[in-house]
Amino acid sequence: MYHSPWLGRKRTGAVVASLVAVVGLTGLAPADAGETPPGGRRGPVVLRVIDGDTIEVRGDGRVIPDGAVARVRLLEIDTPERGDCFSREATARTAELLPVGSRLRTERDVELKDRFDRYLLYVWNDKDVFVNESLVRSGHATKVLFEPNDKYWPTMTRAEDAARRAGAGLWSACPTP
Repeated sequence: MYHSPWLGRKRTGAVVASLVAVVGLTGLAPADAGETPPGGRRGPVVLRVIDGDTIEVRGDGRVIPDGAVARVRLLEIDTPERGDCFSREATARTAELLPVGSRLRTERDVELKDRFDRYLLYVWNDKDVFVNESLVRSGHATKVLFEPNDKYWPTMTRAEDAARRAGAGLWSACPTP
């Protein structure tokens, strides 16, 4: 469960949907499965940025089925909702880090999907930037824990502490949540 500082509401994770991921029946392929496309880079392809913490991708068969169009919710972060302070800036920063057509490297945690059927992933862009952490460190997102997905929680905590101290992004642009 987490508390969104912008909306003051609580959300819960999808326990039932995650059972399939925990049991391991997700159809994951090994990292070296399939052939590498021309250019040598594999990974989901960014189709669009929905908002600061949600993107749409075409899967490559590793975590997301090959060719499947899927929504990805970036794990351990939360960006302002549409219409809230700094939401446009957060979405624009995500679009800079994840341009349409670029390939990603993704990593899952314990739960693979949320109750909205979005993939819950950590994402690195084609320049090997850890996007989840970068958005928190630059003040475009806050850290948020989606238990049991906590693999990078210490990293997110350090990134948010640095952003707060520096007054980066939403920490100086928005009223205190």
